[in-house]
Amino acid sequence: MSATRIIDKKKLADFLETLSSDCEVIIPTVEDGNLLFSELGSSKLEDSFKGRPIVSPKEYLFPQKEKILAFDTTDKVNVDIKAYTNDKKRVIWGIRPCDLHGIKTLDAIYLSDFVDTYYQARRKNTIMMGLNCNEPCETCFCNSCQTGPFASEAYDVVFTDLGDKYLVKVGSDAGQEAVDKIPNLFAEATNDDEKKAGELEEKSKQSFQRKVDVDVAKQNLPESWDDALWAEESEMCILCGGCNFTCPTCHCFNIEDVQCGEKASIRMRYWDSCQLGGFTQMAAENTRENQAARLRQRIFHKYIYTPDKYDGAIGCTGCGRCIEVCPVNIDITHILGRVASK
Repeated sequence: MSATRIIDKKKLADFLETLSSDCEVIIPTVEDGNLLFSELGSSKLEDSFKGRPIVSPKEYLFPQKEKILAFDTTDKVNVDIKAYTNDKKRVIWGIRPCDLHGIKTLDAIYLSDFVDTYYQARRKNTIMMGLNCNEPCETCFCNSCQTGPFASEAYDVVFTDLGDKYLVKVGSDAGQEAVDKIPNLFAEATNDDEKKAGELEEKSKQSFQRKVDVDVAKQNLPESWDDALWAEESEMCILCGGCNFTCPTCHCFNIEDVQCGEKASIRMRYWDSCQLGGFTQMAAENTRENQAARLRQRIFHKYIYTPDKYDGAIGCTGCGRCIEVCPVNIDITHILGRVASK
């Protein structure tokens, strides 16, 4: 990879606009007071922001709702089946390190064992451009999960905000190719630039308001299976699913065949939530019939099942979105703290 570079902040838009000539560019933007990811051109680039967009960029690899197949039985002998894989070229800029780790976990889940071809098509055509986090938001605890606030892996290119310019590091051949498209916008970084980035990282690490001993919590979780804390912590849950839908690693989905005419149907895939009562409903029974069991599943899945199955891939990145969106203030760091203190 090339030497670390810098780019003037005023030139970032030129860089992204040039990339947009042959691919879709996704950027952070503010809409109705909310920080979201949106397409460049239809939205204004937000290049200096605290925290992270309220919805993770996983939706560009694993959409909330997508058509995956279409069936046509007009020919009674040969059924026409069409798969809808999306191989659109895309760049996503401004991905926080916690979300880069979230995508890394989704890669482990969807690109190993049985490969999800729909995810695979999007993933191989998407360039991930991270933005290190100089100032975590109040609900973040990525430092406890070792997924931030600065990225050391899982990026094609990563930017560090130095005030009037960005420090730029390349992490892959695809990232190098993107940067090389407009080399005149970049200059070689100095030792002072590198030093300032290091100072910003240390300052960011010291600014977290939430800290969790994740290792101790993971160690204690198996013994907490029958603990009363699950019923106590889930008592206020209203089954909205917001914790799952904003999470960068939650990946459960449902599939439904929808008839569209007498002889044609489409197969839809859409996000589902383990916190919803019908998620495990079967004809004879519901294997998680109360919210305590559903909350326990959510925590065990993230901290025990996913790492065990996918070679340590972390199921929680500490992004804090689930805390932020919960209307009844259920706090995963409080739950983990209770488990760690057992």
